[in-house]
Amino acid sequence: MRNCYKYRGGIGVFDKDGKSIFDRDVNTLANNQIYLPTKSELNDPTEGFCNDYKIISLIEAFKQFSGDVKKQYQELLEKFAQIGIYSLSNNVTNELLWAYYGGGHTGFAIEYDIDILKESLNYNEKFQAIFDFDVDYSRNVPIADLTILHSKDIIQTLKTFLGTKSLSWKHEEEHRLIVEGKGLFDIDYRAITGIYFGYRMQKEQIDHIMDAMKGRGLSYYKMELIDRTYKFAPLKIEDKYSNTAKYVANCIDYDVDELLRNSCVSEEEILLYRDKFIEALESIKNEPYIKDFYIATMASDSKEPLLKIFANTAKGIPPVREFNFRLNDKGELYRIK
Repeated sequence: MRNCYKYRGGIGVFDKDGKSIFDRDVNTLANNQIYLPTKSELNDPTEGFCNDYKIISLIEAFKQFSGDVKKQYQELLEKFAQIGIYSLSNNVTNELLWAYYGGGHTGFAIEYDIDILKESLNYNEKFQAIFDFDVDYSRNVPIADLTILHSKDIIQTLKTFLGTKSLSWKHEEEHRLIVEGKGLFDIDYRAITGIYFGYRMQKEQIDHIMDAMKGRGLSYYKMELIDRTYKFAPLKIEDKYSNTAKYVANCIDYDVDELLRNSCVSEEEILLYRDKFIEALESIKNEPYIKDFYIATMASDSKEPLLKIFANTAKGIPPVREFNFRLNDKGELYRIK
């Protein structure tokens, strides 16, 4: 599991419309959403800077022949201007980040499983590609040349334009998600794995967040000062709502016999594996981003049967999700990805 952290502020801070930023952040969290700004919305005015003198010099020197190059480069810059960036940190005990982004320890930090977060973003209508990487820090602005226009190394291209910052920002230990899209988007609630409360966060706000996130099996921590040091460490605390019913983001009704009738599964196989199909359907009926199952079938090979379930998605891209299951040597069902 790869974990990264998003610092959020505490109470007493308001947006331009006079609304509480704390309430906004908790509502966004509870609604399983994240906000993806473009580079122009971030707090570093040098965001996206690169040294492109080689490209510009070539365009200027060969104006008669460089029209296509100029067009390609301009299109690339326009695309990067519209890309969504989700800024996280690899460190949840970073004292400066708690001061800057965690409301001076009155706020909280959200722990994400990066792999689940990336996978869930694939089921948003506007997202076609998702990349993540640690930000590079340098004394010098990165250099862009003509090879960038045709490079197959997407990560390096993204790092040149959207993943390199001044050494002054190195303390942030930033990890970025880069996506095709911007604004507010849904995520898989299982991508959120824990909440860290600031050292100065009040009990009332802690209870409010626990209540909003109840039933999800999250881990909760309170930042505490290590005795006789300047350092803070997370102390695990009890979930006040641990006995609450399990949170369910989605629930699909289905008729297993109807699903099997629409497939190529033989009557003999239906008799043999019907209970396993039910077990498989039960295990995925609460998956986010699906609206119904439309077929359950199977494929046999020399090793073991492969149970396949297809579902229509709620987002449209991709329109269909496929879930595959096999049986182990003990006849126990397990999902394969």
